[in-house]
Amino acid sequence: MNFGVLQRLVLWICLVIPASLFATHNRAGEITYKQISSLGIEITIITYTKASSTAADRDSLEVSWGDGSMEFVKRDNSKTKFEVNDIKVNYYIAKHTYPGVATYSVSFLDPNRVGGILNVNYPNSIDIPFFITTTFTLLDMQFQGFNNSVILLQPPVDIGCVNKPFIHNPNAYDADGDSLAYELTAPLQGLNTPVPQYKFPDEIGTSVDNSFTINPLTGEIRWNSPKLQGEYNIAIRIKEYRNGRLINVILRDMQILIRACQNEPPIITADEEFCVIAGEKISLEIGVDDPNQNQKVKFSATGGPFTVENPAVLIGPKLFTPVPFTERLEWQTDCNHISDQYYQIVLRAADNFFPDSTGLATLKTIRIKVVGPPPENLQAVTDNGAVRLEWGCTIRL
Repeated sequence: MNFGVLQRLVLWICLVIPASLFATHNRAGEITYKQISSLGIEITIITYTKASSTAADRDSLEVSWGDGSMEFVKRDNSKTKFEVNDIKVNYYIAKHTYPGVATYSVSFLDPNRVGGILNVNYPNSIDIPFFITTTFTLLDMQFQGFNNSVILLQPPVDIGCVNKPFIHNPNAYDADGDSLAYELTAPLQGLNTPVPQYKFPDEIGTSVDNSFTINPLTGEIRWNSPKLQGEYNIAIRIKEYRNGRLINVILRDMQILIRACQNEPPIITADEEFCVIAGEKISLEIGVDDPNQNQKVKFSATGGPFTVENPAVLIGPKLFTPVPFTERLEWQTDCNHISDQYYQIVLRAADNFFPDSTGLATLKTIRIKVVGPPPENLQAVTDNGAVRLEWGCTIRL
């Protein structure tokens, strides 16, 4: 081989090979964390990538901790999952100690997204970096307690059909009882840098009967209705407030797969909001049906009541089942469940229309408020210098 040919071959390798090696083809992701000490946290990064892009697979990510330090975090392969629609779910978990009480932003950047996203630098979304960040505040533990982020109970890749309503909810749950607010924003390609040529999903295709909104209180997303099949990405900011102070902001980057399908989503019938006194048992009947009677439906539910002590339980079919059928949600509440915030449960029913996935789904969000009983037969008891008020529930002053 002469020198000129060798030069051209080396140049071709330099130009082509990095594009395949470093393109991670990200679909979606987020960073959550839990506080493990006064200055220490443990983060969990979850990414949803294109499973078939094996040459671009990431066994580690470089994390910026927000205090000037960087670290490569290895993937926990014991948690890796493969899903339908060419999806691989990756978990990266690491601990870090900060120099002091302050507000920090932890983040990571990967070079590439999946190709062909209709509302991100179309048709060259594969050239756009994937950037995720979470901003949080370490509080004075003596007076303000621990500060853990929300956990997001609904996966960030979902499916819809052209000209059919699309409903999704990230279903954020905060064990600290902080109040939450939701808003839509543009996905990022770097710190405070939106992706180029971004359009919200309802800006793609005709504007007739095409609106994309999020409920700022519940996080429920409604798209009435997608007009063009393809892949879309959105970003959701989930804000946490404590005593009126903003203490955390999580940015979730989510992908929506819209298909050209003639299918109606299932139907869920249930009460959407109610209040109970601690000690009462909730028994909620849920009706599940589908306009396409030849299809079967699989029902599931996620939310805070399933994660607490003495959790809620779901009674009914667990697999794809002929419609109609009934599920029942039961929760024996107690004093430990009292909260000034609503508990949120997202009900999900998915049909088996698609042969390669769980099908088209519909969601319904229900909210439950658990309050303390009225102060009857009140007694004051001294306890190590504190006064404990006792009636149906105990409150320490």
